[in-house]
Amino acid sequence: MIVQPGSGYGFNSSGYGVSMDISNPFPDDGPATTIYLNPYLNGDKVGATPGTVNRYIPKIGTVYLDADTPPTITIEGAGHICVKATYEADKFFPRTATIVYEYGSTPPVDTNTESYYPLAKVNSVSGVYSMVKLSSGNLIVNRLKAGANIATWWWDVIQ
Repeated sequence: MIVQPGSGYGFNSSGYGVSMDISNPFPDDGPATTIYLNPYLNGDKVGATPGTVNRYIPKIGTVYLDADTPPTITIEGAGHICVKATYEADKFFPRTATIVYEYGSTPPVDTNTESYYPLAKVNSVSGVYSMVKLSSGNLIVNRLKAGANIATWWWDVIQ
């Protein structure tokens, strides 16, 4: 029987016996391929690179962020690029999220059924837009509502 060395292990054989080196069983095969939810501004269009919210890819409108032609939102003033999570009955974690653009100086406040996580603030001076990134990464969101109290939403960034 012959054992060949492979990715993550080595094999040695001699008249004194055999040895196997498994000190690196899961080698890094190159650069990381993890993609994060990351907001961007291009002229008067905003969007986000594909990432996940609760392990699901968000949409802009009805189009997923990882579509062949990535969706964008055309803007007409200052505001925020946000991830919007919507409550789904009988589900502890929301399963759908959308990228939205909300006009104004502050993102919308959370309600019993919706929560907004700001990814970026977009400023407008004489029709020229600039963006300040507030967050990037894949996100986890959770909602808890007890009795008549207003729902509490928790967001966290995972890298």
